[in-house]
Amino acid sequence: MATTDCSPKLDNAVVEDLLTMLIKYKGGSEFRNYRKLRDIPAFTASLSASRNINAKDVVKFDKVWTNNGNHYDPNTGIFQAPREGLYHVSTTVMSASRKTVYVHIWKNEIKTVGLFPGPGYSEATANMVLHLKKGDKVTVKGGGGYPDLFSSTDYYCLFSAYLIA
Repeated sequence: MATTDCSPKLDNAVVEDLLTMLIKYKGGSEFRNYRKLRDIPAFTASLSASRNINAKDVVKFDKVWTNNGNHYDPNTGIFQAPREGLYHVSTTVMSASRKTVYVHIWKNEIKTVGLFPGPGYSEATANMVLHLKKGDKVTVKGGGGYPDLFSSTDYYCLFSAYLIA
């Protein structure tokens, strides 16, 4: 009786061989594009519950929707650029009932744009393009004095970034 090796290493090699044959047979453009899309650093994460955030507290967006390359860490709230380039960075926050919240997007230890939605379930959104070097870190931090960040399982607050070029 013969035995076969079904190890993950062998399975991955077989899949790679099949992909290579398909690329050669089909001309490859759509398969190369798929591989390129898979390699683009990109993430979107939401906040699943309300939080009080103090000045310079990092907001940890815990519900991860997309995390190509795993460059966003929901345990720390940090996105770390895997390579140099232009990145689109966005965040949306909502204030709690009859409260106000104040946050900023940070690049490393440099405060960039701020959001200050007024009292009572108000939202604010910031979109920006940042030039990041490999290893640069992007976070959303509390601005101080207005700590009442509202969210729920309807995910009113989010943070995302992706490589443009």
